[in-house]
Amino acid sequence: MSAALTYEQALAAARKVGNANADDAGAMALYCADILQHMVGAASPKLVWEGAQKAGMTHLQLALLAQKDPAAVHDLMWD
Repeated sequence: MSAALTYEQALAAARKVGNANADDAGAMALYCADILQHMVGAASPKLVWEGAQKAGMTHLQLALLAQKDPAAVHDLMWD
């Protein structure tokens, strides 16, 4: 995970500086909190973020995956 931040820490830091100034973990946290469920349906933003961080994904990779394969995004919750 990015500098051992938790989802909550990454989200709070990103909300403070805005998406354009957030690091990748923060931008991903914002995406998970604000857009993810509209793209893939019921999914835990925190668990998806944690799974994507563990997989070494960038926020853009996660966004593309959500567009192409929502089921794979759900799988990130259990990895």
